[in-house]
Amino acid sequence: MFNKKPNDKEKPVETETPKPEEPVTPPIEYKVISLDLIDDPERPMRTDLTPESVADLVLSIKQMGIIEPLIVFPKSDRYEVIAGHRRRYAAELAKLVEVPCHVHQANKEQIEMMKIHENMYRAAVRPSDEMMHFKYIMTRLKISPTKLAQLIGKSDPYVSERLAIADYELELREALDSNKINFSVAKELARLGDRGKTIEYLRYAIQNGLTQSGAKQWVSDYKTSLLTPKQTPVTTYDPNTGDFLQKIYYPCIRCNDKNEIQDVVPVYICNPCLAITHKEQNELEIKKELQTPNDL
Repeated sequence: MFNKKPNDKEKPVETETPKPEEPVTPPIEYKVISLDLIDDPERPMRTDLTPESVADLVLSIKQMGIIEPLIVFPKSDRYEVIAGHRRRYAAELAKLVEVPCHVHQANKEQIEMMKIHENMYRAAVRPSDEMMHFKYIMTRLKISPTKLAQLIGKSDPYVSERLAIADYELELREALDSNKINFSVAKELARLGDRGKTIEYLRYAIQNGLTQSGAKQWVSDYKTSLLTPKQTPVTTYDPNTGDFLQKIYYPCIRCNDKNEIQDVVPVYICNPCLAITHKEQNELEIKKELQTPNDL
């Protein structure tokens, strides 16, 4: 073995500190492309496009052309719309031959995010279309609602509340999509959990208007009514007339004694107070059971 000289020093091994990855921006190219070569999105976020819904846009395109280019990506020897589905549809109705485009070289995740941002910040998208597109993206990209919320810059509740539209009654979804009620009212009515009541309250809301606080109170009142003891029908025989008579008795929420309708009054009580009342009622019944005959 060779001994190192006393003045020999080991040189430290140089290592490079990895640089943080920078977000990759898809390459963009401006082109004027024949309309015949541009396909609609494979699964458009909007499902409600009609000639009437884009009539103003068609008129604008006929007068001034397409001011803002479509966003597309190459697909084989053709192109598919990422953003600008309405503009492409209107351009076709306006009988344009070619349209200005920004061509993006993007992956499928970037494509879906661009679709969402394009539609969310332009003309309103129907809530049910938004829900269906969210479900489609989650399935296609195999991501969770939380991941989707991060990608589109929205909160978890925003995404979860839209996904919940899938479980709405059909009539409630249709009223929401047609702007007969707003989303805050719809999500309150969806909490009823009773189809008949949902449709009953929905009809009133459409005819007379309803705020979120009003809908919330209705739902709370209905749920409280389910906690209240049920009516008790009692059939009695009248020997004087030979008739069988049925009376309905309503239990008092405090003492639980049964009373006829003329002896009770409607009461609005919040859930916490109702729970306290039921507790006191149970304690009173237990106390009665424990009383001896001498105590009575």
